[in-house]
Amino acid sequence: MLGPMPHRPYPPHLRTIVLERVAAGEFIKEICGEPDMPCAESVTGWARREPEFGAALATAKARGAHRRRWAFDEARAGALLARLAAGESIGAVLADPAMPSPAVYRYWRATHGEFAEAVGRLNAVKAAEKAARMRRRRRGYDAALAATILARVWEGRPLRRVLAADPALPCLSVLARWRREVPEFDAALKGCLRKAGLRRAAGRLHSPELQEEICERIAEGATFRTLARDLAMPCAGTLSNWMRTKPGFFNAVAEACAWREQWWAEEAYGLAMTAGLGARRQIGQLRSKAGRLRGMWAAEEADLLG
Repeated sequence: MLGPMPHRPYPPHLRTIVLERVAAGEFIKEICGEPDMPCAESVTGWARREPEFGAALATAKARGAHRRRWAFDEARAGALLARLAAGESIGAVLADPAMPSPAVYRYWRATHGEFAEAVGRLNAVKAAEKAARMRRRRRGYDAALAATILARVWEGRPLRRVLAADPALPCLSVLARWRREVPEFDAALKGCLRKAGLRRAAGRLHSPELQEEICERIAEGATFRTLARDLAMPCAGTLSNWMRTKPGFFNAVAEACAWREQWWAEEAYGLAMTAGLGARRQIGQLRSKAGRLRGMWAAEEADLLG
């Protein structure tokens, strides 16, 4: 009967080479895959049979894992800098598992000067942009800009569009602070907004063409609130006033609501014929929307007739 296979003898210096390369961060399988190197099974056998070598190998593995964790990676560092340059915050970047951890990021900055300089330049740019934003937010009341805002609002332009159209004008938060700090400006702006609103309402006179367009959009699912968001349409107050004072308009809107109910009933019937899961879901959505709009119209009608 054959005895156990004898172990292939290897030069003693190979063990030292294996330990040094494992401690440098290489894996045993990679090292043992090279010519003239022992196989991975031989290395594990040495560690199992020789306690001294096993302890040295465990220490080398711990050092290698530490080196791999903290080793500077050019590709990941470049990707990190690119994302910072694109405007992402460092917290969002480091939350990505593909990026280094916060501790590794701090280690790279402390031990790699070029990387630290690149991060510093990007942080300086962001700090300058933030300071500029803060200066714009904190800029004091400007009488000339305030007069420009009042003139453009008086012309009938919506306030948000006035501010968005001209970068020289303040943002909404700065404008709100100006209104708090300068009561005279706040009063003048309120007056301009009120006058402009009255002029827009007067300009939207009732006509058969406008009534037809309103009823068509109601039949398609619109409400007074959604119509009022369109600057080409009368405001919700004007529409409600027409409902009270113009019987023809009231009847036309009621008929448009009836047409909407009929269309939804036909649409639900057509979907029901398909008898699919998606169809049942769409029918439920149609019924929910129809019920919501039906309730809104009933409330408006009760308010007008009551």
